[in-house]
Amino acid sequence: MIKEGAFTYIDGRDLVVPYTGKYAVKVPDVFDRIRDRWAQAGLAETPYRPLRVEFELTTKCNDTCPSCGMGALSLQTGRSLSDRQLEHLVGEFADVGLPCVAITGGEPFVAMRALLRFMSRARGAGVEVNKLTTNGVWGSAKRCGRTFEQLVKAGLLDNELFVPLLMVSIGEQTTRLEDVARIIHHTVTEFTERDLNIAISSLADPADREHRIYPLMRLYEETYGDFPHDRVHSTMRVYLDNERLEDQAPIHRPGQTPVEKWMDHCYDCFAPTVGSYVLPTALLKASGDLYTCAAFNVPEKLGFGNLFRERLRDIIARTNRSAYVAQVRAGGGLKALHDVIPRAETAQMTCDSFCGSCSLLINEFEQRTGETGPGGPALPFVPTGALWSRTGAAGGRRG
Repeated sequence: MIKEGAFTYIDGRDLVVPYTGKYAVKVPDVFDRIRDRWAQAGLAETPYRPLRVEFELTTKCNDTCPSCGMGALSLQTGRSLSDRQLEHLVGEFADVGLPCVAITGGEPFVAMRALLRFMSRARGAGVEVNKLTTNGVWGSAKRCGRTFEQLVKAGLLDNELFVPLLMVSIGEQTTRLEDVARIIHHTVTEFTERDLNIAISSLADPADREHRIYPLMRLYEETYGDFPHDRVHSTMRVYLDNERLEDQAPIHRPGQTPVEKWMDHCYDCFAPTVGSYVLPTALLKASGDLYTCAAFNVPEKLGFGNLFRERLRDIIARTNRSAYVAQVRAGGGLKALHDVIPRAETAQMTCDSFCGSCSLLINEFEQRTGETGPGGPALPFVPTGALWSRTGAAGGRRG
């Protein structure tokens, strides 16, 4: 399979090669085109702007994964966004020149009507769907081909900037591997890498770190022949705690890592990036709450507003008044916080993830600077070049 991180392109640092990477783009001047969109929206001089919003179309799910990172609910208790809410989102995304969205849940395909409606409306507004996350519930022999036809009709292949990605998760999900294999086979036989990318997200329990990707590959080869390693992108991680999910099963990760190490290897989440990821990325919960990071367990303090109660451009403006966001943004990741929190201290602090480190560091930052929220005066403009000052190893976010 294609290893995650094999193709990463950062604006101002790398020449973009079209049709490479899990989040492949179709044009080499993608960053120029995105900047033009932001300029037309009046956001050319805004330091923080999301390149993509990942949003929950529904909280409903056909499955009951005990370590669900999104806190999905049952088909009976969950809810899907209404037509009115979907129309509102399309308008807000278009208003700020947002290039693309990623759709997640819950399970988006149990809300098929809402999914297709949003895709059609987004296409008309110039907002591309560059990622669809699913557990493969629709991969049966009866539904698979028909579902692909519906997605194509709704505009999945009509993007101008991004090659759309289908992300199938096979962690604790109970979807039959036969159905996941069928989705893979249909993708690689009916579409080229210029039409549609596919990735398998194999999330393992930290206790044994066993991934279902290996039995999936064996099953595929028994059914269809050679596994299409040159078409399938790999995302292999372990489950993380989610502070918003009250009933999540306890996660026992072996060992504790110094926060200093997490900081030094933190990827620059605010540098405009395509290929391995699409960054900067925001997360929009079904409630309307918007976060400046789309990690599974994004800290609650990175939530800066509710898109169903206020405009997206106002939330972006508020985010840009956050001293914490500005510090991380200008310094190329969590490592920038060593200007506030000495290494001698972060070397003694321990944590089990990038996001856990972020939560600890937000609290420390607020205590030491007296900055407890984004409500103060606007911060001075940070030159774009400052966003490109450092790099680090990727990790800790939704793939």
